[in-house]
Amino acid sequence: MNKKLIKNKKTQKNRKIKDIFNKISYFFEKFLYPDDIKCIFCGKDIPNFYEKPYCNSCEKSVTFNKNHTCKICALPIKNEAQVCDFCQTQKRYFKKAFIPFLYQGKIRESVLSFKFDNRRYLAKGFAVEMAKLLKCENFDFITFVPMTLNKLKERGFNQAEKLANELSNILHIPCFETLKKNIETKEQKNLTYMKRSKNLENAFTIINKDLVENKKILLVDDIVTTCATVNACACKLSKYTNNIYVSAIARNEYHEN
Repeated sequence: MNKKLIKNKKTQKNRKIKDIFNKISYFFEKFLYPDDIKCIFCGKDIPNFYEKPYCNSCEKSVTFNKNHTCKICALPIKNEAQVCDFCQTQKRYFKKAFIPFLYQGKIRESVLSFKFDNRRYLAKGFAVEMAKLLKCENFDFITFVPMTLNKLKERGFNQAEKLANELSNILHIPCFETLKKNIETKEQKNLTYMKRSKNLENAFTIINKDLVENKKILLVDDIVTTCATVNACACKLSKYTNNIYVSAIARNEYHEN
């Protein structure tokens, strides 16, 4: 039996094990958190979670990313340009980003709780809103920004993977792990765009290029600020496909220091 066939069989086995684990995890979360009737911001009972995962009161104070935005990275643009200054000057390895919220107010608070207070059940509500922007697209599969093993152990879960799995359930599109993060990188938030990009050089590798080749792929992350992380991931994927799209919960405005 050749090495490639053995590798593919091992990959398929690992996917099956992961699928079983995700289904068990989904069952227990559903049992512990009846989130299909709760507002993702205030916890109030709501009647139509899969249409609108927040109550009428919270909706008034949530900032949606629905005004004039960059056609590539979904950054709000205050002039009449169709593409933002960053996307005009920086190489983007993805075609378009779909991002429903701006990273401020209630959204920021909920995302931080999701990531750092282990409120994993919030992923479903975020994914409901993300999916609204994606329903007209036909992706071959969904993938996500990976974490290093140490970071995963520290946090307990990968928030991007959790979102990707929820999107997979809603859109009925398979979710596969395609990337591995090899090295711990510096905290990104205080770095310029160029330093962020440099920080991520050689951080990611492709797990299975045969899976990626010539596919239309949705790459999921939680927050997009400069696009440095999703762009670094898309760069690796772009060696085998030029049909890469991005989705995240919220778009954070970025100002170069």
